[in-house]
Amino acid sequence: MNQYMAKDGDRLDIIIFKAYRSLDKDVVEKVLDANEHLLDSSILQAGDIVYLPEIEQTIQQSTTEALW
Repeated sequence: MNQYMAKDGDRLDIIIFKAYRSLDKDVVEKVLDANEHLLDSSILQAGDIVYLPEIEQTIQQSTTEALW
């Protein structure tokens, strides 16, 4: 599990997006589960530790062989 040390004014949603390139519901839920200590703060303080669990993301395959 990786960690990120927050800077004043960081937001958890931005950190999640930068780490995983996604705000998918499943990704956000897993990060929130790992960071229950931050759930009461919408804006983080310098030194807050954000735990970034290993999350395997699957890319959905398109059934379309061509765009047009």
